[in-house]
Amino acid sequence: MNSKQSQKKEALHDFLLELFDEDAGQAEAQNDAAFARLAEALPFSLELQMPPAELKLKIFSAARAFEKNAATVANAESAARTRSANLQPPVQLWKNWASRFDAKDLIVQRRDEGRWEKTGVEGVEVKQLFVDPKRDYVTMLVRMQAGASYPSHRHNGFEECYVLQGDLSVGEMTLRTGDYQRAEGGSVHVVQSTTDGCLLFIVSSQHDELLA
Repeated sequence: MNSKQSQKKEALHDFLLELFDEDAGQAEAQNDAAFARLAEALPFSLELQMPPAELKLKIFSAARAFEKNAATVANAESAARTRSANLQPPVQLWKNWASRFDAKDLIVQRRDEGRWEKTGVEGVEVKQLFVDPKRDYVTMLVRMQAGASYPSHRHNGFEECYVLQGDLSVGEMTLRTGDYQRAEGGSVHVVQSTTDGCLLFIVSSQHDELLA
């Protein structure tokens, strides 16, 4: 420690003695110059200490452990996203449907029978009515919530659509309750959407091709 540092350390010592003196301390505590003296002398009151040699090893070890833990967390999050994606139902889940009925002359399904299934498109659900795997056709109800849309697709066979309730926009055309449309095989439907929601009766190929 040089002479200047020694003088400032002594000044700090004297100041602290004054500060803890009840009378002088109260007077000095209100004096900005006193605090300036303290701030100036404080850094020189501490002796320089070299860190222990093993500290560097501990720091690097902690850094490696942090990186390893960060990588583990990142891998876990990635795996969770993958599992979530795998659990997401397909957009055209009817491609995996099998017939629920034996060959009969007459098939009846009551309105409270069957079940609604969510598709991979937000706000779009379907209910199986009949599957004909030999002809590659499915008959189903499609329910779309207000604001939902279904992506563009190419028809593998003809598609028939009857609007039971609500509105369905196909490009510039809007279908409403009671309207019917038919699309031939090979034709393309642009994005279909609904403003207020709709319920559709659909007969379609099980293997239409999504385009978007």
